[in-house]
Amino acid sequence: MSKYKTFNKEKETKSQGIHPVWRGIGLIINLVSPIISAAAAIVLVDFGKTQKWPFLASMSGTVTFPAVIYQIPWIRLAAIYISSIPYFEAMFLFFIIFLILFSSIFALVNALLYRMMGPPRYSPLDAPAPRTKTKRYTR
Repeated sequence: MSKYKTFNKEKETKSQGIHPVWRGIGLIINLVSPIISAAAAIVLVDFGKTQKWPFLASMSGTVTFPAVIYQIPWIRLAAIYISSIPYFEAMFLFFIIFLILFSSIFALVNALLYRMMGPPRYSPLDAPAPRTKTKRYTR
């Protein structure tokens, strides 16, 4: 054997990728966040109407689209439905705010759980060097 050949013949372990449970959790988060956000937006707009919030009065009308939108067949159906919803601007605004809020909270909880239960941070190949204090060399 040559001097530079290693004596350890360890097989490299291949990464299995992310565990399927974490993919399922991500799917649930992506499905549940918009549903919760829409429900929270509707409840908040209803609460704002009963409390007579002043900025909801400016968003109280319905949305109107340009005439070109109503000429396209499939988009026309969606535009007619959206323009029939009162307080749509306020609901959409609160939906976006709640979606960002709930998605960030769920992502933070998911990251904390993955950090606690997931694989170790470093493998033997990329572990940081040990911190050792060396004496200063003087002649």
